[in-house]
Amino acid sequence: MNDIIVVFRSRSAALSFASALRSHGVSGRVVNTPRALSSSCGLSVRVGGFAKSVATAICPRDAAIYEIRPDGYTKIG
Repeated sequence: MNDIIVVFRSRSAALSFASALRSHGVSGRVVNTPRALSSSCGLSVRVGGFAKSVATAICPRDAAIYEIRPDGYTKIG
């Protein structure tokens, strides 16, 4: 399974989401947003593909979710 990256509009939203993942037993890494997915705050959260269902279930509506593929990124939410 491919990892996903969740892009946020604010730094606080990215950090809150990473904390929410931890409370659900899922590890997420706060990373710089790739240029191809530019975001105003510059922070995203990368999550292993195994936890895609948990991450998408608790993801805020204003965040964008992308699957990381060898050829780039595909928006999934």
